Amino acid sequence: MIVENVEKNLVDDYVVFDLETTGFNPEVCEIIEIGALKYRNNELIEELDILVKPKALIPDKITEITGIDDEMVKNAVTIEEAMPKFISFIEDLPLVAHNSSFDLSFIEEFIKRLELPMIKNTNLDTVVLARKYIPKAYNCKLETLKKYFKLDFGSHRSIEDCKTTNYVYQYCKKKALVTN
Repeated sequence: MIVENVEKNLVDDYVVFDLETTGFNPEVCEIIEIGALKYRNNELIEELDILVKPKALIPDKITEITGIDDEMVKNAVTIEEAMPKFISFIEDLPLVAHNSSFDLSFIEEFIKRLELPMIKNTNLDTVVLARKYIPKAYNCKLETLKKYFKLDFGSHRSIEDCKTTNYVYQYCKKKALVTN
Protein backbone atom coordinates (compact mmCIF):
# COMPACT_ATOMS: atom_id res chain seq x y z
CA MET A 1 0.00 0.00 0.00
CA ILE A 2 1.26 3.47 -0.85
CA VAL A 3 1.62 5.81 2.11
CA GLU A 4 0.19 9.31 1.79
CA ASN A 5 2.53 12.01 3.03
CA VAL A 6 0.78 15.22 2.09
CA GLU A 7 2.47 18.00 3.96
CA LYS A 8 5.11 16.52 6.17
CA ASN A 9 7.79 16.45 3.51
CA LEU A 10 7.26 18.74 0.53
CA VAL A 11 10.09 17.47 -1.60
CA ASP A 12 12.30 18.84 -4.39
CA ASP A 13 12.89 15.45 -6.10
CA TYR A 14 9.64 13.80 -7.20
CA VAL A 15 7.50 12.47 -10.04
CA VAL A 16 4.20 14.09 -11.01
CA PHE A 17 1.92 11.57 -12.69
CA ASP A 18 -1.55 11.35 -14.17
CA LEU A 19 -3.64 8.69 -15.84
CA GLU A 20 -6.43 8.73 -18.37
CA THR A 21 -8.80 5.80 -17.95
CA THR A 22 -11.90 4.34 -19.55
CA GLY A 23 -13.96 5.03 -16.43
CA PHE A 24 -13.89 5.40 -12.66
CA ASN A 25 -13.69 1.82 -11.36
CA PRO A 26 -10.22 0.22 -11.50
CA GLU A 27 -11.73 -3.26 -11.19
CA VAL A 28 -13.56 -3.00 -14.53
CA CYS A 29 -12.05 0.01 -16.33
CA GLU A 30 -8.69 0.34 -18.03
CA ILE A 31 -5.77 2.75 -18.22
CA ILE A 32 -5.43 4.35 -21.67
CA GLU A 33 -2.66 6.86 -20.96
CA ILE A 34 0.12 7.23 -18.40
CA GLY A 35 1.94 10.52 -18.13
CA ALA A 36 4.74 11.37 -15.72
CA LEU A 37 7.21 14.19 -15.25
CA LYS A 38 10.36 13.59 -13.21
CA TYR A 39 11.88 16.47 -11.25
CA ARG A 40 15.24 16.73 -9.52
CA ASN A 41 15.81 19.83 -7.42
CA ASN A 42 12.48 21.13 -8.79
CA GLU A 43 13.79 20.99 -12.37
CA LEU A 44 12.16 18.82 -15.02
CA ILE A 45 14.64 16.16 -16.10
CA GLU A 46 12.56 13.50 -17.82
CA GLU A 47 9.11 12.85 -19.28
CA LEU A 48 7.14 9.66 -19.78
CA ASP A 49 4.03 9.64 -21.97
CA ILE A 50 2.53 6.27 -22.86
CA LEU A 51 -0.68 5.58 -24.71
CA VAL A 52 -2.04 2.18 -23.68
CA LYS A 53 -4.16 -0.11 -25.83
CA PRO A 54 -7.14 -1.27 -23.78
CA LYS A 55 -8.70 -4.69 -24.25
CA ALA A 56 -12.17 -3.13 -24.77
CA LEU A 57 -13.24 -0.19 -26.93
CA ILE A 58 -12.91 3.27 -25.44
CA PRO A 59 -16.35 4.64 -24.48
CA ASP A 60 -17.51 7.62 -26.55
CA LYS A 61 -17.81 9.78 -23.43
CA ILE A 62 -14.15 9.16 -22.57
CA THR A 63 -13.09 10.03 -26.13
CA GLU A 64 -15.18 13.19 -25.84
CA ILE A 65 -13.37 14.18 -22.62
CA THR A 66 -9.81 13.10 -23.43
CA GLY A 67 -9.66 13.14 -27.21
CA ILE A 68 -8.19 9.62 -27.04
CA ASP A 69 -9.97 7.28 -29.44
CA ASP A 70 -9.59 3.67 -30.52
CA GLU A 71 -7.61 4.68 -33.61
CA MET A 72 -5.01 6.46 -31.47
CA VAL A 73 -4.37 3.40 -29.31
CA LYS A 74 -4.68 0.63 -31.89
CA ASN A 75 -0.88 0.27 -32.15
CA ALA A 76 -0.12 1.37 -28.58
CA VAL A 77 1.60 -0.79 -25.98
CA THR A 78 -0.43 -3.01 -23.69
CA ILE A 79 -0.74 -2.42 -19.96
CA GLU A 80 1.60 -5.41 -19.52
CA GLU A 81 4.31 -3.36 -21.28
CA ALA A 82 3.35 0.07 -19.94
CA MET A 83 3.17 -0.64 -16.20
CA PRO A 84 6.78 -1.90 -15.84
CA LYS A 85 7.97 1.20 -17.76
CA PHE A 86 6.06 3.42 -15.36
CA ILE A 87 7.40 1.58 -12.30
CA SER A 88 10.95 1.85 -13.60
CA PHE A 89 10.48 5.54 -14.40
CA ILE A 90 9.24 6.55 -10.94
CA GLU A 91 12.06 4.72 -9.13
CA ASP A 92 11.56 5.28 -5.38
CA LEU A 93 10.76 8.97 -5.74
CA PRO A 94 7.75 10.52 -4.04
CA LEU A 95 4.70 10.71 -6.30
CA VAL A 96 2.70 13.88 -6.78
CA ALA A 97 -0.81 13.63 -8.22
CA HIS A 98 -4.08 15.53 -8.17
CA ASN A 99 -6.66 13.41 -6.36
CA SER A 100 -3.97 10.78 -5.97
CA SER A 101 -6.26 8.12 -4.50
CA PHE A 102 -8.03 7.80 -7.87
CA ASP A 103 -4.87 7.33 -9.94
CA LEU A 104 -3.19 5.17 -7.32
CA SER A 105 -6.21 2.87 -7.16
CA PHE A 106 -5.66 2.08 -10.86
CA ILE A 107 -1.88 1.71 -10.46
CA GLU A 108 -2.30 -0.65 -7.51
CA GLU A 109 -5.04 -2.67 -9.24
CA PHE A 110 -2.94 -3.24 -12.35
CA ILE A 111 0.20 -4.00 -10.36
CA LYS A 112 -1.78 -6.73 -8.56
CA ARG A 113 -3.24 -8.09 -11.80
CA LEU A 114 0.16 -8.22 -13.44
CA GLU A 115 1.69 -9.74 -10.30
CA LEU A 116 4.35 -7.04 -10.11
CA PRO A 117 5.95 -5.98 -6.82
CA MET A 118 3.83 -3.31 -5.13
CA ILE A 119 5.40 0.15 -5.17
CA LYS A 120 6.05 1.79 -1.80
CA ASN A 121 6.54 5.39 -2.91
CA THR A 122 5.15 8.10 -0.68
CA ASN A 123 2.66 10.38 -2.35
CA LEU A 124 1.55 13.96 -2.13
CA ASP A 125 -1.98 14.86 -3.15
CA THR A 126 -2.31 18.35 -4.59
CA VAL A 127 -6.06 18.38 -3.85
CA VAL A 128 -5.26 18.29 -0.13
CA LEU A 129 -2.57 20.93 -0.54
CA ALA A 130 -4.82 23.16 -2.66
CA ARG A 131 -7.59 23.05 -0.05
CA LYS A 132 -5.19 24.47 2.50
CA TYR A 133 -3.10 26.86 0.41
CA ILE A 134 -5.51 28.05 -2.29
CA PRO A 135 -8.63 28.87 -0.26
CA LYS A 136 -9.89 31.50 -2.72
CA ALA A 137 -10.33 28.97 -5.53
CA TYR A 138 -13.98 28.11 -6.19
CA ASN A 139 -13.14 24.42 -5.79
CA CYS A 140 -10.04 22.26 -6.04
CA LYS A 141 -10.73 20.50 -9.32
CA LEU A 142 -7.69 20.59 -11.58
CA GLU A 143 -9.60 22.42 -14.32
CA THR A 144 -10.75 25.08 -11.82
CA LEU A 145 -7.21 25.58 -10.53
CA LYS A 146 -5.90 25.84 -14.09
CA LYS A 147 -8.38 28.66 -14.73
CA TYR A 148 -7.69 30.25 -11.33
CA PHE A 149 -3.98 30.53 -12.19
CA LYS A 150 -4.72 31.37 -15.86
CA LEU A 151 -2.52 28.50 -17.02
CA ASP A 152 -2.29 27.78 -20.72
CA PHE A 153 -1.93 23.98 -20.44
CA GLY A 154 -4.35 21.55 -22.07
CA SER A 155 -6.75 19.38 -20.07
CA HIS A 156 -7.64 15.72 -19.74
CA ARG A 157 -4.43 14.46 -21.28
CA SER A 158 -1.87 13.04 -18.92
CA ILE A 159 1.17 15.22 -19.61
CA GLU A 160 -0.87 18.43 -19.74
CA ASP A 161 -2.56 17.55 -16.44
CA CYS A 162 0.88 16.77 -14.97
CA LYS A 163 2.05 20.27 -15.89
CA THR A 164 -0.93 21.84 -14.14
CA THR A 165 -0.48 19.54 -11.13
CA ASN A 166 3.18 20.51 -10.87
CA TYR A 167 2.29 24.20 -10.98
CA VAL A 168 -0.22 23.68 -8.14
CA TYR A 169 2.33 21.64 -6.18
CA GLN A 170 5.04 24.29 -6.53
CA TYR A 171 2.62 27.08 -5.60
CA CYS A 172 1.46 25.23 -2.48
CA LYS A 173 5.01 24.34 -1.53
CA LYS A 174 6.03 28.00 -1.64
CA LYS A 175 2.98 28.95 0.44
CA ALA A 176 3.82 26.21 2.97
CA LEU A 177 7.37 27.51 3.35
CA VAL A 178 6.05 30.99 4.10
CA THR A 179 3.36 29.91 6.56
CA ASN A 180 5.17 27.08 8.40
